Amino acid sequence: MKQSLFARVLLLITLGHLVVGGLLFAPSLAELPARGWVNSIGPNFLEGSVAIWFMLFAWPLLLIVVQFWRNEEPVNSTFLLVCMLGSVFGISLMPASGFWLMLLLSGYAFAKQHLRLQQ
Repeated sequence: MKQSLFARVLLLITLGHLVVGGLLFAPSLAELPARGWVNSIGPNFLEGSVAIWFMLFAWPLLLIVVQFWRNEEPVNSTFLLVCMLGSVFGISLMPASGFWLMLLLSGYAFAKQHLRLQQ
C-alpha cells in the first residue's frame, strides 16, 4: 500500500477518534476552561486527564498522516509490523477501542505488500 493511501485512511480514523472523543468526553472537555486551562488536569480531575490523553492521541496519528500524505512509496514493512503489534497491545488493554481500525489498516497494508512481493 502506498503511503499516500495509508495516510488518507489514517486521516479518517483520526478524525473519527476526535469525534468520538468529543462526544464521550464533552462534559469534561467543556469544564477545562472553567478550571483555568493551565495545569487544569491531573489527580484532582482524572476524567479530564483521560479526556485530554484520548484527544491528544490524535496528534501522533496526524504526524504520520502529514509525513505520508504525498509519498507514493510503499509503507515500510517494519512500520506496519510495529503498528500491528501496538494495535494488538492496545486491543488487549481496551478491547472496545479504535485500535481494531489501526490493526485492520496496517494488517491489510502488510498483507497487500507481501502478496505483491510474492508475485
